[in-house]
Amino acid sequence: MDGQLGTANDWQSLISKLTGVYASHVVFSETQEPIEIHVLASNSRNVKSIVRDVQSAISARYGIEVDYHIISVAQVSSSVISGMGFRLIYSGISMRSSGKEVEVSVILAREEERFTGTAVGSAIPFSRMRCIAQATLDAVKACTGNKVYFELASVEVIQSHGRSIIVSQVYCLPENTPLIGCVYAEPDQDAAIAQSVLDAINRKLEVYTQEV
Repeated sequence: MDGQLGTANDWQSLISKLTGVYASHVVFSETQEPIEIHVLASNSRNVKSIVRDVQSAISARYGIEVDYHIISVAQVSSSVISGMGFRLIYSGISMRSSGKEVEVSVILAREEERFTGTAVGSAIPFSRMRCIAQATLDAVKACTGNKVYFELASVEVIQSHGRSIIVSQVYCLPENTPLIGCVYAEPDQDAAIAQSVLDAINRKLEVYTQEV
């Protein structure tokens, strides 16, 4: 699959914007053909309608007809999402390269709302990782009415028992309390970076928003 037909992250970002969809995960084969599309959605909509929306969105954007058999939909009630308090869910990521720079956009979800954060940096691997983490915090800022509660300290990949783990450290302002989040890097390292940031901050974010 060439660049014009999008990456797994591009597809996830598109699908996660559909009505009633909280998050998605797309798997491509070694030949870059879509083989699995997993969707987490509200139970307020019919599964068949969600599947048709996914097919229509991909067809309209990329000109590809997706077999409905590869689309699986898990549904949860809005009360389950609300029961998570103010926690945010990773919903998608997109990247745009220009020369030696990369612009990253991360989408976070809370119930039916979507929040997008962006960051720009060097395309080298370490800087790219920081851009994803920073874009995640920028999306958090969009969610909290531009209030800045967190500052990125570091993001790195460590190895443990043969597996790669993304570890993010974030300072909680104004006390500068360090918070740590970690997520297995497989199967999608870019998504794991954003998720590790959320793992670090979500509980504290819930406390902050209750105090406002």
